[in-house]
Formats: sequence, structure tokens, C-alpha cells
Amino acid sequence: MQAFGKILAFGCVVLFIITGVMALLFFNIEQKAFSSGTYKQAFEEQNLYYRVPAILATALSTSLAENQNAQPFLKALTVQDWQNNISSLLPPEELKAMADHTLDSTFDYLNGETDSAVISLLPLKAHLAGEAGLNVVRQVLRLQPECTPEQLTQMAFGLLEGQITLCNPPEAAIGFMAPFIQTQLQVMTAAFPNEITFIPGRNSGTPDDPRLRLNTIRLVMQLSVFVPLALLLLIVLFAVRSLSDWLQWWGWPFMITGFLSLLIALLGSPLVGWILQLLIQIQAGSLIPPILSATIGEAASAVTRQILTPVALEGAVLAILGLMMVILSMFVARREKTIFISPRQ
Repeated sequence: MQAFGKILAFGCVVLFIITGVMALLFFNIEQKAFSSGTYKQAFEEQNLYYRVPAILATALSTSLAENQNAQPFLKALTVQDWQNNISSLLPPEELKAMADHTLDSTFDYLNGETDSAVISLLPLKAHLAGEAGLNVVRQVLRLQPECTPEQLTQMAFGLLEGQITLCNPPEAAIGFMAPFIQTQLQVMTAAFPNEITFIPGRNSGTPDDPRLRLNTIRLVMQLSVFVPLALLLLIVLFAVRSLSDWLQWWGWPFMITGFLSLLIALLGSPLVGWILQLLIQIQAGSLIPPILSATIGEAASAVTRQILTPVALEGAVLAILGLMMVILSMFVARREKTIFISPRQ
């Protein structure tokens, strides 16, 4: 009977190691993956906020070059031109604030605090209606062929009607037309919405709400920690008969579970980034610019690192605790053996 109990206890130990590693991963993923702060910190570490203009400029330039229906004046803009224009319209600080607001809105929706997720266009509108917008128009006009007298006349009358003839006028003419161009930009941006809803709440509060299934998954992840705890109690029931037994039967599973969790946490971050970049290269090929695919991989790796950092710390603590319990069990077993033999002597 005692041997059968140890067999059952050994089975519980194996299950504890498997479920313990999974519980550490699931619990920390649930805690970190649904917080906007995790992604903000990851983007900050990778300096992704300040590389967004270069990334967007590369993506726009590539997309326009492959689009046969794109306007020629847009194709004339180089990657550096696009990057300068994007940086002019959205400086790094504004871009960071805009991205942070979008992250907050997304996770407020996922966490049930709001019924939709939105992107604020207020920073873009403010810059587009001001000097930055005027500079973008100047940049586009300078890349066009020089204006003929007829085009200058058309441009003068067109501005009164809200239209701009695409040609490169003399610098003096640009200075003269600047107030009219800025007025048209202000009229145009006033028509823009202040925000765009990119996750509508059409099914909020209904059985079709996608967050209901997500909440169920998150609840399972939170409750996953109780499975290894129950297995620890079964180990005590099946095999523990003394203090040294308890230290050994709990110490070894703790040490192995902690070591495996630490190993997964240390290898998981770069591995996820590498796998994602590999999948992008295989599936997308040349459709995604190299800088964009590399950034996606770096972002995934950085976010994963934020999630796995507490797993590494908890795994290290568990491994050290298990090692201490195993070492202590040797001294306790020796002492118990001495106490057991002493009365006979």
C-alpha cells in the first residue's frame, strides 16, 4: 500500500511540474499582457516611439511605389521626404502621446472599462492646421515642375475655391499664397473627426461580445495556480510521513519547476522575436519592408520580455526554495535516523 502511494505521489509530482510551469506562465501573462503599461515600457526600451516616422515613411514609400493608381506627385516623395513630413506633422513627443492614448483606449476596452477603442486625431489636426501643415504643402509643391504662367493663374483662382494646382511656383508666390493655403488647411482639418473608432462596441454587453470569451480564458488563467496547489496536497496525502519526506517530496518539484520556468523565461523573449521575424519573412516575403519586419520582431520580443521577467524572478525564487528544502531534508533525515537508532543503543 505504501509503495502504491509513492507511485501516485510520483505521478502528482510530474503533474505538478507541468502544471506549475504552465500556471506561472499563464498567471503572469494574464497579469501583464492585458495592461497598456507593459507595452509602453517595451516600446520605450526598444526606442520604437522615435523610430515610427522612419518605419511609416518606409512603408508608405514602398506601398506607393507598388500602387499603379497612386498619384505621381506622391510617388515623387522619397523616404526621407516622407519621414520629414511625418516628423513635422507629429513630433516624437506628440507621436508618443498619441500611441500611449491608443494603447490605453485599447486595453480599457479589453478590460471592460469602455465599450469601444479610439484613436485621437487632435494632435494631428493641430499640427496640420498650423505651420507644419503649410510646410508639408510647400514640400510637395517644390517637388513639382516649375509653374507656367497659366498654372500660376489657375493656382491663384483655385486657392479661392479650395483647390491647389500642383506645380512649383516661385518662392515669392509661395509666400503670397501661404495665408490662403493655411486657411484651406484649417477648413479641411476642421472637417476631420476628433477621433476614429477602430474597435466599435456594436456587440458590447451581448452574447456576441468577443470580450466574453476572452474573459473566460483570463479566468481560467487566473485559476490555473490552484491546480498545482491541489497536487501538493495530494503528494502530502499519498507519500509524506515525516518532516524529511515533506521536504523531499516538495523540494524536488519546487526546484525542477523553478528551474524550468527560469529557463523558459530567459530563452522565451529572444525566441519569440526570432520566430515572429522568421514567419514574417516566410509568409510575407518582400511585401513588408525589412525595417518594418525587424521592428515587429523587436516589439514582440520586448513585450514578451516584459511578461516573462516576473516569471524569471518567481522561477528563481522557487528553484532556490526547492534546493534549500532538498538540502535541509538531508540533515533532517540524518537527525531522524539518529533519533530512531538512539533508543536501541
